[in-house]
Amino acid sequence: MRKIKCRLFLVCFLMTLVLNGCGRGGEILYFDRETAGDGSAREHVDGLPQGSLSSEEQSAVAEAAANATADIDRQICVHVCGQVCQPGVVMLPEGSRAWEAVEAAGGLSGDAEESAVNLAAMLRDGERLYIPSVGEKISETDSGTDGGLVNLNTADAAGLQTLPGIGESRAADILSYREKNGGFRSVEEIMLVPGIKESIYEKIKDKITTD
Repeated sequence: MRKIKCRLFLVCFLMTLVLNGCGRGGEILYFDRETAGDGSAREHVDGLPQGSLSSEEQSAVAEAAANATADIDRQICVHVCGQVCQPGVVMLPEGSRAWEAVEAAGGLSGDAEESAVNLAAMLRDGERLYIPSVGEKISETDSGTDGGLVNLNTADAAGLQTLPGIGESRAADILSYREKNGGFRSVEEIMLVPGIKESIYEKIKDKITTD
């Protein structure tokens, strides 16, 4: 039983090291317990060849390393501009919200109109997040329209309500769907929003975009 517990401790410790990028000279670090000449036990850290692990333990460590690498790869790039302390491009984990991008850009400046932006909105890779100043009139580009087209992924409620058949309630449903699903991948996807069927889609399909 003691041997089994030691092995379980070893596997957990190795997975922790892999997830935190710890290592030394290509070796795997581990804790070992040995008995000194006086019969007392002591722990030390040393290099352990991977061959010393069972196949199950090696698989667990390899899977942990693969998962850690995958988590690192899942990043999005967002351009934060306007009234933030450090405007520019920031890298964030996939699934991040607008407030996290603002924090990464140094936070809101003293002139920022916070209420003009949905800080709870989920961000997409390549998105531009613009924070207006107090009293600033938002341009068509910043309010989510592009060349006369309403962008389903960036438009606010007011911009969405410029579309035929889209009132306050349906605009709110579109924003809710966008937040829950990480944005629209095609204009046809808007028909998945409750209350928006093919008849409405036919009226607005030439007036909307997702790019």
